Amino acid sequence: MMENPGLKEAYRNTFNAISAGYGHSAMRFFSEAPDEVSSLLNMRGDEHVIDVATGTGYVAFALARDLPDGHVTGIDFSEGMLAQAIENKNKLGIPNVTFVEMDMQAIDYKDNHFDVAVSSFSIFFVEDMAKQLIHVASKVKPGGAVLITTFSDNAFTPLVNVFLNRLAKYGIEVSSMAWKGVSTEKQCTTLFKTAGLQNIHCEQKECGYYLRDASDWWYIIWNGGFRGLVSQLSEKDFLQFKKEHMAEAADLASDKGIWLDMGVLYTSGEKGHSNTR
Repeated sequence: MMENPGLKEAYRNTFNAISAGYGHSAMRFFSEAPDEVSSLLNMRGDEHVIDVATGTGYVAFALARDLPDGHVTGIDFSEGMLAQAIENKNKLGIPNVTFVEMDMQAIDYKDNHFDVAVSSFSIFFVEDMAKQLIHVASKVKPGGAVLITTFSDNAFTPLVNVFLNRLAKYGIEVSSMAWKGVSTEKQCTTLFKTAGLQNIHCEQKECGYYLRDASDWWYIIWNGGFRGLVSQLSEKDFLQFKKEHMAEAADLASDKGIWLDMGVLYTSGEKGHSNTR
């Protein structure tokens, strides 16, 4: 995964390419999930929070609104994502957010610096998720909260199953999606225990919705992590794959649209006072 320098650069290029697409209604799970993050943290209002892999800033903005006397620092290694985040900040007029270009695997802040750390839909991009969570937690003061969001096991169904089956017909095998490693409450709880966090809480919230048509699903593919899979196709195969997959996606439509299951897991824990990692 991202420990590989070549793969890390590929991820960076992908996120730069898709950064402008995160505001589309088809991908509204990115904009709706942050409200739950803020409510689950139950903050006083004066905390300094780090938002790890902030993307275009959805979580950072949701948190900042609940921090009249606090501040959010959002970090990301994609300059494209950060450019969108800064543009969004200027549009929204939210002053207590700072965005910094930084690799989440090498957070350049001193240990025990922040009151809270959050990381939304990002931890599964690294191979050693426990090591990553320990690294994030090290930047939080003893007693501080750490919260991550991940996709549940049912996320993106039924469309993702059709998508992966179609890819397999073109010789692109996907044995397991990276986010499947933290897609159940047991997996997430075990991860937090392994990282030495305490008072662990994990809950799943369902936020599925109807896509308007097959083009909305393609928008998710092309402007999200799935893009890296279809980009492996030759130009000829790509065009044929898209035609075939759009047809089978359209077959799933009802009079309401195409249903997209979207379960999100919210896992939080507390850094113990004796945990110096």
